[in-house]
Amino acid sequence: MGKDTDPKKLFKEAIKLHQKGVDGDKRAVKGAYEKFAKLRVKETDNALIEAYYGSTLALLARDAVQPLEKAEIAQQGLDALDKAITMDPNHSRIRLLRANVCVRLPEAYFQSMKPAIEDFTFLLDRYKEDSNYLSKKQVIEILRNLATAYQNTGKPDEAKSVLQRLAKLERKK
Repeated sequence: MGKDTDPKKLFKEAIKLHQKGVDGDKRAVKGAYEKFAKLRVKETDNALIEAYYGSTLALLARDAVQPLEKAEIAQQGLDALDKAITMDPNHSRIRLLRANVCVRLPEAYFQSMKPAIEDFTFLLDRYKEDSNYLSKKQVIEILRNLATAYQNTGKPDEAKSVLQRLAKLERKK
């Protein structure tokens, strides 16, 4: 099988491009989108591919110039992420992808803080049950983003509580 037809290689390449895109590389986002779109056609029941596809759409929306195009592509990304959660609701990476996209979208347009809070809480609950479920770095990032989500929904007391938990965790480092 050639490089472009081996799904495992294509998936690894797409993830690398996705990460470069998260870090701001617009060309990498387009490459990741093309690869995930190809994978999505081949593996229609793969929730993780669907989640990365949705996250990549959100990155395309971030980079789009026209406001209506931004909104439309972002909504398509959210729809794909929601579909991925429906397909595999207990997958930590899928939950993390959706939560990270949701917390970065404007609440006034997408009302995405509720799913972000749901996903971050889900991940932290699983971490309480099994400390190997997430890395300490992931827990710190999740707590920061959870506090932001609470702030964005007008819940300062919940945000303060999460920030206190974060401070306690950071002192243990």
